[in-house]
Amino acid sequence: MAHLLSRLGVRTRTTVVAVAVVAAAIVVAGAGVVLLLGWSLEKSTTEDARSAGHQVVHEIAREGTRDLTGADVAGSGDSASVLQVLDAQGRVVTADPALAGLPPLTPVRPAPGHEIVETVSVTVNGTGEDYRLVSTGVAGPGGPYTVVSARSLAPVTEALTRLSLLFAAAALPLLAISAFTVHRAVGSALRPVERMRRTVSEITTRDLERRVELPPGRDEVHRLAVTLNSMLDRLASAQGAQRRFVADASHELRSPVNTMATALEVAEHHPAAMSKDELVTVVSRETSRLRELVDDLLLLARTDDATDNPPSGEVDLDDLARAEAERARATAGVRVEIRTEPVKVTGNAAQLRRAVRNLVDNACEHAAGRIRVRTATDGDTAVVLVSDDGPGVPERDRERIFERFVRRDDARHHGAPGSGGSAGLGLAIVAGIAGRHGGCAECVDSTDPAYPGAEFRLRLPRRRQP
Repeated sequence: MAHLLSRLGVRTRTTVVAVAVVAAAIVVAGAGVVLLLGWSLEKSTTEDARSAGHQVVHEIAREGTRDLTGADVAGSGDSASVLQVLDAQGRVVTADPALAGLPPLTPVRPAPGHEIVETVSVTVNGTGEDYRLVSTGVAGPGGPYTVVSARSLAPVTEALTRLSLLFAAAALPLLAISAFTVHRAVGSALRPVERMRRTVSEITTRDLERRVELPPGRDEVHRLAVTLNSMLDRLASAQGAQRRFVADASHELRSPVNTMATALEVAEHHPAAMSKDELVTVVSRETSRLRELVDDLLLLARTDDATDNPPSGEVDLDDLARAEAERARATAGVRVEIRTEPVKVTGNAAQLRRAVRNLVDNACEHAAGRIRVRTATDGDTAVVLVSDDGPGVPERDRERIFERFVRRDDARHHGAPGSGGSAGLGLAIVAGIAGRHGGCAECVDSTDPAYPGAEFRLRLPRRRQP
């Protein structure tokens, strides 16, 4: 049933469920009413039988049975209400004419002053029916007697049957009305959703400025429209960022290509202006620059790809920081201070090494003469801190410098090989790697007077010890 319902539409499924609920409610209500009415009618039948029997009981208690005849017991002869008077041996002393010739209706013999109520099947006038019997014991002048007063339950059964049929007859149009009303109401409620669907289906990548109309109510449909508009905003923003990225990447890739093309044209048309060695030097330098730029773009694409899962394991972040600081000390021509404390994280060692290297190369690029590399812990966070004594970063640029292809004016004439700084990708790579590892990258003012420039921090979750 659940599988079948899941294949139906929302309107049909809701209508089926609503009709089923209404039908269940009608059944429960009808059963309750029928049971209550049946209990009330049976109680009334018992009281009628008891009342009729008490009249005979009083008569016997006063005068015995010598003056009682069948006509005196039930002169109408109606089989729906009959009486029997039994003596102590269970013989019929007198009875309703409808019971003439029949044996006692019940074998019970209550003591005088007591009564027993029961339901038995009795055949009267050739018809078998259920009767409610009230048997009352009475002490008469001639000894103990039992007065059996019986009332037919056929009227009760007939009344309950008619009521049940009435409920069934009323339920059919009520269920039909409920199904129609629910179907129309759900359709009306889903109409704004259908409008939103049509609007979204008409939106293309060339028309991401359109938005769905917000319904007037503050309900789930309204929130759905708000969510769709928010999604379209994100798509438009992502598309804009992608276009800017492609434009910036194309511009950056064009630069080394144009340089090589120009050098080759000069060497071809003006051989005396550029020697073969100079041509090889220019082409080699620009090829290396082009390779680094392509590698940076590929790394950025991997950090954006949620499906890319590089190998991950335990990484000694202090060892990476020390190794990169030692490399800078040997190649960058600046003084490097190293202060590390043991700290472990979980991640991809190659990517984390690249992030630390970019921070160190960025510090070397802007340092006046010295940098400092440190590792520390801050609660559950591992931190790599790289400080320099350069000019620092204005507060307005501290978030922007982690975006792609962003270079400050004072950085355009600097370039550290391997840092990605020449294309404005180095810090963007750091931010992307940090995000993939559940951390972040930030730039703050250095609090150490010896390093008055910028301090970059790579913050990553610490590895939890088993």
